[in-house]
Amino acid sequence: MNQPLASIVNFASASQRYLKLALEYPENLERVDDGLQRITHHANRASEVIKRLRAFLRKGQQRTAPVNINDAVTNVKRLCQWDADKHNVVIQENLTPLNPVLTADPVLLEQVLINLIRNGIDANTEARQDNNAPSHIKIETCITPAQETLIKVTDHGTGLDEEGLRHMFTPFYTSKPQGLGLGLSMSRSIIEGYGGFLDAQPADGGGLTLICRFPPPHCKKNESGNPRETDQDE
Repeated sequence: MNQPLASIVNFASASQRYLKLALEYPENLERVDDGLQRITHHANRASEVIKRLRAFLRKGQQRTAPVNINDAVTNVKRLCQWDADKHNVVIQENLTPLNPVLTADPVLLEQVLINLIRNGIDANTEARQDNNAPSHIKIETCITPAQETLIKVTDHGTGLDEEGLRHMFTPFYTSKPQGLGLGLSMSRSIIEGYGGFLDAQPADGGGLTLICRFPPPHCKKNESGNPRETDQDE
């Protein structure tokens, strides 16, 4: 919830500044109007996220639809841009031209990706020695030879040791002083709800890569949690 709430505060503060100078600079009223529209957008998004999370936790009340993965990544990058700019972090995209589509709740899927990117921004910021030097986060999509769809988010932080990797998805486990340890745990549950899996591995050259892995469209998970082929009539 920090992302939409921080955006609301940011646009409200900017609108107040423009409004105080509106008599001297009438064109500022257009900026105030734009700020109010953005506040409304982010407030509605925060409300929708809460609604979808409540439905997810109640089970069986999810709203799913075909989601274009590349479009979702591009939208999430836009939503996180203000936070990235604030911390001097560049978000790089590397999207597959194969245009994968997944059946999921688009709001919750985007919220997972926002969480992964924000974690990457935090990791880069903590590891940075020169505050003026930009750092990078890469988010990419690809389809494997086994037809799995992958979404990868790679940061340039300090990474985690084996124990950290083993426990990072455990509820209430966190390395952040202000963290609750629920973001990654809930993100993994959401991805598993769509038949996928969320995992992490050390990135080449340092940092961490978080991977959302989704099975081929014709595969479902059986009761043991393993993918199985579905019958065409199912």
